[in-house]
Amino acid sequence: MAEDAQQNAPQDAAQQDASLDMEEVCFQIIANVGSAKSQYIEAISKAQVGDFDGARAMIESGSKDFLNGHNVHLQLLTNDAGGRSVKFSMLLMHAEDQLMEAETFRVVAENFISVYERMGKLEQ
Repeated sequence: MAEDAQQNAPQDAAQQDASLDMEEVCFQIIANVGSAKSQYIEAISKAQVGDFDGARAMIESGSKDFLNGHNVHLQLLTNDAGGRSVKFSMLLMHAEDQLMEAETFRVVAENFISVYERMGKLEQ
């Protein structure tokens, strides 16, 4: 039994390292797209008070963070397609959910900016 435990130890360590790497990858996605989403929300707030240049700047900045998160996710997909399967976890599902939510917020924020601009022009 002790021999089995010793033989499995390197495999267990490798699995643990892979799990930690995957956790890091998930947190990279979550951190980047979370930052993007916050900036998209701030863009709506800026547009609401008529700061359209500031709103567009927040969209641009948020889009850079979103792209960073998206690229990390794309690497996971590339690895999976290349035969290096990605282990499913709740953390990965959460990261993907945050990715999709941030993308949705970008679209909504862009639409709000457009609507607030049109309303401002109508009020003049």
